[in-house]
Amino acid sequence: MATSSSTSAGERNPMARAGRYAQRRITLPLATWSLPFLAILTIAILIFLSSFWLDVITAALDDHNDEVSAKGLLHSVLYQDLDQARNTLGGLGEVMAAVLGLALTVSSIIVQLAATRFTPHITSLFFRARTNLLVLGFFVTCNVYVLWVNFSVGDTYLPRWGVLFSMLLMTASLLLLFPYFAYVFDFLDPEKIVGRIMDDGLAAATPIRGRAAMAIEARQSRAVEAVEHLANVGLNALQQKDKGIASDAVDALCEFGIRYGETKAAMRQGWHRIPRWNRQSPDFVSLSDDAIEDLRRRTTWLEWKIMRQYQMLFGEGLGQIKDTCYLIAIDTRRLGEAAAHRGDLHALDLSIKFFNTYLRATINASDIRTAYNILHQYRQLAELVLQHEPEDPGEGTQERLEQRALQIAKFMRYYSAICYQRGLTFITEVIAHDVGTLCQLAFHNDLRIHDELLEVFLAVDERAETQEQEKTLRGVRRAQVKLATTYLRKGREDLARTISNDMRDEPADRLTSIWNELRTLDTREFWEVNDRGSNFDYLTPEQKRQLPVFFGWFPALEEQGSEGGGEG
Repeated sequence: MATSSSTSAGERNPMARAGRYAQRRITLPLATWSLPFLAILTIAILIFLSSFWLDVITAALDDHNDEVSAKGLLHSVLYQDLDQARNTLGGLGEVMAAVLGLALTVSSIIVQLAATRFTPHITSLFFRARTNLLVLGFFVTCNVYVLWVNFSVGDTYLPRWGVLFSMLLMTASLLLLFPYFAYVFDFLDPEKIVGRIMDDGLAAATPIRGRAAMAIEARQSRAVEAVEHLANVGLNALQQKDKGIASDAVDALCEFGIRYGETKAAMRQGWHRIPRWNRQSPDFVSLSDDAIEDLRRRTTWLEWKIMRQYQMLFGEGLGQIKDTCYLIAIDTRRLGEAAAHRGDLHALDLSIKFFNTYLRATINASDIRTAYNILHQYRQLAELVLQHEPEDPGEGTQERLEQRALQIAKFMRYYSAICYQRGLTFITEVIAHDVGTLCQLAFHNDLRIHDELLEVFLAVDERAETQEQEKTLRGVRRAQVKLATTYLRKGREDLARTISNDMRDEPADRLTSIWNELRTLDTREFWEVNDRGSNFDYLTPEQKRQLPVFFGWFPALEEQGSEGGGEG
C-alpha cells in the first residue's frame, strides 16, 4: 500500500512505532468503569439520604427530635456494640462470597463460550489481562479481609474500624459488579479480541532494547502464536458462516504483516533464523533445507507464515464464503504494495507467488468469478509496481520492480493458457484485457519494459491452434484493438501495426463484427455489479476515431468492402 513520502521521522523510527503499539495495548476504557460505578453509587446515596430525611421528619412529627439526627447516625456507624458488629460481619461475609462466586461464574461461562466460538487463546488472554486480575484480586482480597475481621471479633476486642472498612469494601464490590460485567463483554468483542491478539504479536515482533531483546526464540514464539491464533479465529468464523469476524481476522493478518515489515530491518540478525521448533510446524515442515535457507537469507520467514495462513483461509473460503477470498486477494495486494514501497523485493515476490497459488486454486475449482476478482487485484499490484518509486531506492531497485511487473504479466499469460485448455475462455479474455492495461500504463510512462510487455500481450492467444479455438477468443482480439487505438492516438503507428500483423489472418467477417462491437459500445459503466465497474471494451471517442485507420490496414476488409469501414 503506497503511503505518503512525507512521512514524519517519528513514523519512520522503528522504536517509536514499537512504543506506540505497546501504548495502544494498555489503553483502558475508563468510561466503562466510572459511569456505572458513579451512577449506582449516586442512586444508592440518594435513596439512603431520602430514607434518613423521612426518618427525621417522622421523628419531628412525633416530637422525638433527639432520637433521629445526623450526629446519632454517625455515632451508630462508628460505635457499634458487639452484637451489632457480629450481625453486620456475618451478613457481609455471605454477600462478599456471593459477589466473588457470581463474578467468577459469569465470566468463566462467557469466556468459555467465546473460546469455543473463536479460539481457545481467548481464555489465556482474559486471565492474563491486567484489569481482570485487578478486579478479581480485589474481590478475593475483600473476602479475605472480611473473614479475618469476623474471626477477630471477641468479648475483649471489637474492631469498629474493621467493621466499617468491611462495609465500605462490600459496597465497592457490589458497585463494581456491573462495570466488571460490562468490561467482560467489551473484552470479548470480536474486533477487540482480534486487535489484542495482533498487538500482542506485534509487541514481540518489533525492535526493543534491553535484556528482553535477547530472548529471540520466546519473542518468535509469541509472534507465531499470534499469527496462528488470528488464522484460527478466521477459520472458525468461516466454518460458522460469520463473514464479519472472518474479515476482521484477515485484515488483522494484513495489518500485522505491514507493520512488521516497517520495523523488521531493525531486528537482530538472530530473529531471521528459523529454530527447530518452528521448523517442525505445518507451515515449514514440508520445505526443503534450501527453501528454509532462502527464507532466512531473504528475511521473509514471518511473511511466509502469514501468507500460509492466507492460503489455508483461501481454500476454506472457496467452499464457505467466497467474499473472504476477494478480501484475501485485496490484503495480499496490500502486503505486496507495502513491500514494494519499502523496497523489500523478496517480500513482494512472496505476494506474487501466493497470487499465483490463489489463481491455481480457483482454476482447479473452475471458479470463474473468484478468478476474475483475484486477477483484478493482481493487475492492480502490477500497476503500482510499474509506476511506484520505492521509499529508499537502492541501485537498480526501480528496474527490478519493473521486472516484477513483467513477471506478473508472464504469469497471467501462463494461467490464461491453462484456463483456455480447461474451457475457461472468459478468464483468458480477462487476462488479455489486464495485460493490455499494463502495456498501456508502461507506454504512457515510457518504461523500458513496454516492448517486452507487448510481446507477452500478443502471446496470450497463441495456444489457439484451430479455427474453432480462434472463434472463442474474440475478447482477446477486442483487447488488442483497444490497445492499438491507444498507440494510434499517441502517434505510434509502428506499435499499432505490430498488433495488426498479429491479427492479419483473421477472417473479414470477424474483423467487421469486432469493429462494430467496439464502435457501438457507448457506456463505460458495466450494467451489472462487479468489482471493476467498467466495460472491458469501452473506447473513448478519441479511440473510436482511430478504428477506421486500424481496420484499414487489413486487405480482407478492403476486398469485402465492409460497411463498418464506411460508417467508422
